[in-house]
Amino acid sequence: MRIAFNEIWNFLNLLDTKEKGWTYALQAGKTVIEQITTETMLSLKKDEHYDTELLPSIFTFREILWQPDVFNEAGMSLPSLRILEAYCKEVTVELEEKGGELNKVYAHLLRGLGKCSGKAVANLDKERVEVKKVLGDFRTCAFPIVKFFVYHPMNRRDYFIDAVNRLNYAVKIMLTQFYGRYTELDEPYWVVSFNKPDPASKKLVQEVKEQ
Repeated sequence: MRIAFNEIWNFLNLLDTKEKGWTYALQAGKTVIEQITTETMLSLKKDEHYDTELLPSIFTFREILWQPDVFNEAGMSLPSLRILEAYCKEVTVELEEKGGELNKVYAHLLRGLGKCSGKAVANLDKERVEVKKVLGDFRTCAFPIVKFFVYHPMNRRDYFIDAVNRLNYAVKIMLTQFYGRYTELDEPYWVVSFNKPDPASKKLVQEVKEQ
């Protein structure tokens, strides 16, 4: 069952969260995270350890993601893309070292964003390249991942408002200057599945424990 990104919280409120068998997958463009548990989803909603500086670090301060056609030469775009790629790799390693299911989710998304940047760098390094198209493809690739962090429930309110304004501006630029169509911008969403636990296998586990 597919559920819109922000609608998942209403779904969880209606769900018997103690019921076993529910799993979730996050689809953020080409970045897919599967086998997320209900416990992890509930933790995501109230993640007290969430780094609120992450949003401005990967989006708000990264003009390459939302500014209009000011990076019209490969040489002007490459430094910003390389810095973003390096930052994503660095934070991904830090999150993986910390461990935990939530950090795995964040790390997977940042790895995906880093790949978007790396692909753009590789394309801009080619001799003949249409810079505007490369940047358009880059922003299309990054959009669903960025949107996950923009709408993270634990964001600071002022950071959220600022990021939403820039995100809307980025969409406008995509439509008017980067040959983009809004239908090309994938929204992040959840895929919810339920597999009822097999009573027989549960009984077998209990018998093994008793032995």
